[in-house]
Amino acid sequence: MTALGIIGIIVGVAILIYGAYKGISTIILAPLCGLLIALFNGMNLLETFTDTMLPSTCNYVTAMLGPVMCGCVIAALYNKSGAALSIANALYSLFTIRARKKSSDGEPVIMRPILAIITIYVIGTTLAYSGMNPVVLMFILFPIAMDLFEKSLIPRAMGPGVVLGALATAACSMPGTTSDQNVIAVQMLGTSPMAAAIPGFIGGGVVLALNIVMMNIISKKQIAAGIVYTPPKQLEGRPTDVKTPHWILAVIPIAVTLICFNGLGLDILPSMMLNIILSLIFFFPYYGKFAGLKELLVPVGSQTTMLVLQVGLLGAIGGVVAASPAFPVLTNALLSMHGPALFKVLLAIALLTGASGSGPAGLSATLPYLSETFTNMGVSLNAIHRVSVFASQTLDTLPTNPGYIIATGIAEVEIKDSYKYVFITTVLNTTITAIVVALILTIFPC
Repeated sequence: MTALGIIGIIVGVAILIYGAYKGISTIILAPLCGLLIALFNGMNLLETFTDTMLPSTCNYVTAMLGPVMCGCVIAALYNKSGAALSIANALYSLFTIRARKKSSDGEPVIMRPILAIITIYVIGTTLAYSGMNPVVLMFILFPIAMDLFEKSLIPRAMGPGVVLGALATAACSMPGTTSDQNVIAVQMLGTSPMAAAIPGFIGGGVVLALNIVMMNIISKKQIAAGIVYTPPKQLEGRPTDVKTPHWILAVIPIAVTLICFNGLGLDILPSMMLNIILSLIFFFPYYGKFAGLKELLVPVGSQTTMLVLQVGLLGAIGGVVAASPAFPVLTNALLSMHGPALFKVLLAIALLTGASGSGPAGLSATLPYLSETFTNMGVSLNAIHRVSVFASQTLDTLPTNPGYIIATGIAEVEIKDSYKYVFITTVLNTTITAIVVALILTIFPC
């Protein structure tokens, strides 16, 4: 039964990934795959649905309905008012001064893709490292990123890969970050947030460099082939020469949110609501006043409902996997393999993260076993901490990852068109980086 249960987990996750890639609604697909995993594991199907899947879904909806709704409103305000465009224009002006001086009067200057990508990475990594949830930050960063994509002609399908690469790689695994992964490692291992600092910062630099260089190369090839930016439906027909808020005014609501959340310790919901209130006031003349506000808010309800329900049901798959009899057997089998200890840590957390669909879930399921097993082998808890956190960033972003699903919704792109870029920045490059960190800490224990 245990072998059959492990096969069930593999088959269920594989069908979920394939179906999502083919565009099948995850609202239908996720419960079916969850029940398939339960069936292979000999679990009661009705109890699995009512006692595991529904509570897991409700837990996510309870935790994220407010932030996602506020995020949708903020994104709509910044798009409709031109505030995101204003910030992008300011960055464009800053980075194209020399090119515009050399061009003829009135001749359009295309922003170099590398400059747009680096700008997005600097903004995204800084904001995410400061402790704000990457899902929330997507709603803030995407409007700015899309306008930078337009100015540099980068195809919109690359949006999730670039933005998630900025928000959900180095910023979630480097020393000192307040990401869920780093905090879980601190709580379960009793280590410092700065554990294995030097290898951790080296790893962060490696993944950022890989992501920026590879996205630049790919974007230039795409543009050369004639595959360029096209606006999402929400921005189709939007004039780019209209009056927009000054970029300083556009930055103030974002700055207030960050200061309240990170500096003052205010909860994320009040912090985001302050952003909305300030945006409503500052951008009032720019989004069409009261008439424009109604038009702006119409799609927010359906967008919020769809995103939260999709992500909640996908998260429930992880709950079913963790509750299955095969899960602890799979965990113990991975930890019993031969090889360098830190590479076993890497492999175990990476695979269980992929099975549960979540980095934090993979860490929570494996670290209780890892700490005792590997400290008895003489492995430093600091080394386990840093390798574990980097390993949790490898297979967490499969096509069914909740954050990725939200990203495709915001950018209005299909999974089949955008996932290859997400795979490069958040699976391939993060796996390379995790191996580098494990190798460094194996050669130079700390």
